[in-house]
Amino acid sequence: MASPRPDGARLEPVPGWTRRQGPGYVIHQEPAADRRLAFAESVARGLEDHPRWLSCTFLYDAEGSALFEGITQQPEYYQTRTESAILERHAGAIREAAGDVTVVELGSGSSTKTRHILGAWARRGPVTYVPIDVSGEALETACQELTRRFPELRVEGLASTYERALPVAATLSPLMLVFLGSTIGNFNHAELDGFLDMLAGHLSPGDHFLLGIDLVKDPARLERAYNDAAGWTARFTLNLFARMNRELGCRVPLDAVEHVAYYNTRLERIEIYARFRREVNLALPLLGRSFRLAAGEMILTEISRKFRAGNVAANLNRFGFSWVRTDSDPDGLFAVQLFRRRQETPYADERRRQVEARLRRTRARTLEIVAPLLDAGGDPAGRLAAEATSLLERLARREEEWLVEPLAAAGTSATGSTGEAGDPRGDDRRDGLRAALERLGEVRHRTRRGLDQALLDPSQPLTAGGLLHHMACEAEGALQEELLERIQAGGVGPYLEADDHSPPPRPERDPSADEMLIPGGPFIMGAEADGLAQDREKPARRVEIPSFLLDAAPVTNGRFLAFLEDDGYARSDLWSPEGWAWREAAAAGAPARWRREDGLWLICHFGRWRVLDPNRPVVHVSAHEAEAFARWAGRRLPTEEEWEKAAAWDPERVRSRRYPWGDASPSHDHANLDQRLDQPVAAGSYPRGRSFYGCHQMLGDVWEWTASPYRPYPGHVPFPDARRSPAAFDPTMRVLRGGSWATPAAAIRATSRRGASPGDRRPFAGFRCARDPSPTAGGQGGVPNGI
Repeated sequence: MASPRPDGARLEPVPGWTRRQGPGYVIHQEPAADRRLAFAESVARGLEDHPRWLSCTFLYDAEGSALFEGITQQPEYYQTRTESAILERHAGAIREAAGDVTVVELGSGSSTKTRHILGAWARRGPVTYVPIDVSGEALETACQELTRRFPELRVEGLASTYERALPVAATLSPLMLVFLGSTIGNFNHAELDGFLDMLAGHLSPGDHFLLGIDLVKDPARLERAYNDAAGWTARFTLNLFARMNRELGCRVPLDAVEHVAYYNTRLERIEIYARFRREVNLALPLLGRSFRLAAGEMILTEISRKFRAGNVAANLNRFGFSWVRTDSDPDGLFAVQLFRRRQETPYADERRRQVEARLRRTRARTLEIVAPLLDAGGDPAGRLAAEATSLLERLARREEEWLVEPLAAAGTSATGSTGEAGDPRGDDRRDGLRAALERLGEVRHRTRRGLDQALLDPSQPLTAGGLLHHMACEAEGALQEELLERIQAGGVGPYLEADDHSPPPRPERDPSADEMLIPGGPFIMGAEADGLAQDREKPARRVEIPSFLLDAAPVTNGRFLAFLEDDGYARSDLWSPEGWAWREAAAAGAPARWRREDGLWLICHFGRWRVLDPNRPVVHVSAHEAEAFARWAGRRLPTEEEWEKAAAWDPERVRSRRYPWGDASPSHDHANLDQRLDQPVAAGSYPRGRSFYGCHQMLGDVWEWTASPYRPYPGHVPFPDARRSPAAFDPTMRVLRGGSWATPAAAIRATSRRGASPGDRRPFAGFRCARDPSPTAGGQGGVPNGI
C-alpha cells in the first residue's frame, strides 16, 4: 500500500497555462490549439492512406458527446452500467488496496462512474481528485457538480491531452491513475505499447493504475451494442461527417453515408466504418484538396478492442505493473483491474543485456569503418588514418568520462587508467591508429565490468534505463558519421559497400516541388520528457510562429542543377556577402564531388563516380549554396523552429512526436538511416515516414540546413555536467536538422540538432526551402481563410 500523504496536495502553476478557480476546485487549462486546421490535416492524412481511416478523436464535438451519452443509455449498450455497478460494489476494496492517495483520471468527461471511487475515498477524509480532459467546459461542469456532492473533495482539473497533462499530475505521487470505459480499446497494438510505456515513464514506484476493460464475449452481443435498434450509434458515426461539413466545408451528403459495425473475430475487436452508398467527392477547401470516395468504399472511423483479463495483466507486467486485483460482474461482461507500479521489473536484466548488446553493435560498426584505413595505401589514406586516430582517442576519453568514471563513482570496480594512445604523427601513421584501437578495447573492457555491476537504477538520473550508455552510443554514432564524412571528403575508395538491404521502390511521383502549409500558432519545441535526448535538445519550451509554406521534400539534384545551369554560381545578387566571399575563396562552381563529363553530370560516392540521379536529394552543399538556391527560387531557408514544427508537431493530439511519423522506432519503411545504403534515395521513397503535415524524409537521407545560429535553448543546462555535455555551441555555426543516411537510427529524433560552419560541405547535408504565404491567397498557396 502506498504511503499516505497529508491533505492539501496542490499542483504547481504550469508555465503558459491559464488557471481559473471556483469554489473547491481549480482548473489548469493549456492554451487552445487551432483544432479546425488540425481536423482538416487529420482528414487528409487518413484519406491519403490505404486502407482509409478517420481519427476517432474528432467524433467527440458537443453534438458527438451528446450522442454518445445517448448510446450509453440504450438497452443494448451494457458497458457503462456494468462498469458503474462494478465500481459501486468494489470501490471500498480498491481504496483499501491503493491507500490514501491522490486520484487522477484520464478522459474524465462528466466523472459519473468515478463518483463511486471518490465516495469511497471521501469516507476516509479529505481527498484530492485530478480529472484530465481535453474539454475545459466539460471539466468545469464536472468540477461544479463534484464539489457540491463531496464538500471535502479538492479538485485540480487539467484541461489538456493525456501526454501533456500526465507529467503535471504525476508530481502528486503517490497516486492512483484511473482509466475507465475501456477507452484503452481504441488503441491499436502499437499505440497501446506506446501508451503503457508513457505511463511507466511517469508513474512512480508504488503508484496504482485502475483500468476498465470490456471483455471478449459472444460476437452477437457485441455487435448489438454497436448497432442499437434506436440508431444512436449510426447517428454518432454520421455526425463525424456532419462535423466535417460544418467546420471544414466538406459538402458530404449525409444520406450517402451509412454506419457499419461488426466484430473482427481474429483481432478481437469491433470495427466501425462509414460506407458510401454512392460516389462522393469530399472537398477540403482549407487545404485546397479533394478526395473521390467510390460507391461501396468503407472508411474506418473507430476500433474498440475487447480483452481477456489475464492477457491484459501479462501485458502490463511487461511495463513494470504488478497485478493487484480484478473485479468483474457476474456475467463476465466487463472487468476493472488494479495494478501497482513496481520498483524493479523482471526485465532489468534484459535491459542490461540490451544496453550491452547495443554497445557491442555500435563498437563493431566503428571497427568496420576504420579497418580499411589500416591497409589502404597512398597518402590520402595515411592522412585519414591520422584523422581517425584523433577521433578514436576522443572517443576513448569520452567513454572513460561518460561511463567508466560515473560507474566507478556509483560503487563498481570499473577503475584504473590505460594511458594515452601512441603518437599518430610517427613514421607510420597506422601505428597510431592501431594504438588508438587497442586503447578503445581496454576502455570497453572496464565499461563492461562496470555494467555487470550497475543496477540501471530508475531512481538515479545517470543510470536510469541505461541513460549514460545510450548517450555514449549516440556519441559514438556521431563519430562514425564524422569518420564517413571525412573518408568521403578524402576521396578514398572504393570504400563503402551498401549492405544487403535493397533501396525502397522509386515513387511514382516526385513530391520535391510540392509545398505544404504549416499553420501558425504555438507548439512545444525541444525534448520535453524524453530522458534519452541530448542536452542540446533541451529544455522544451512553448514557441509561437506564423504560418509558412515548406517544401514537401528536400531539394533534389535535378532542381539544384536548374539553379546551376541558370548561372546560379556566377550571380552575386543571389548570394549573401559572406556567401559570395566563400564561393570565390572556394572556387565553387557546383556542389562538392560533382563533375561534368561528356555532357553528363557525375557524382562521387566513396571513390566511385556515378551518373547524377535528378530525383535524389542534393548533398554536400554548404549553407551558403542553400541560401543562394533559395533566393533564386524566391524562397528562403526555414528557421529551426519552423523545421521542427513541420517535422514533429501533431496538432490532433496537441503534442510533439518523437519521430515525424509518430513514436514507433524507425524501420526500413520509415527513413533512410543506419548506413544501410551509401547515399540518399529518391524524394518521396518513404511515404510511411511523412510528418503530420505531409512532409517527406525529414529524418534520414540528408541533414538539412536551417537559417538559425547554433545556440543553446533558453534555460539550457549541461547534462550530466559541463564536462560530459555533448553540446559545443557556436553562434557563427548554423543548425542542421534531421540526420542523414549515415546517422544511426537509435541516435536520431525529430528534436535532434547539430551545428556546422555555413561554409562546410563535408557533412551529408542538403536542405529544403520555406516561404511566407501570400496574405491574399487561399488553399495551398497561402494562409487559408479563417486560420
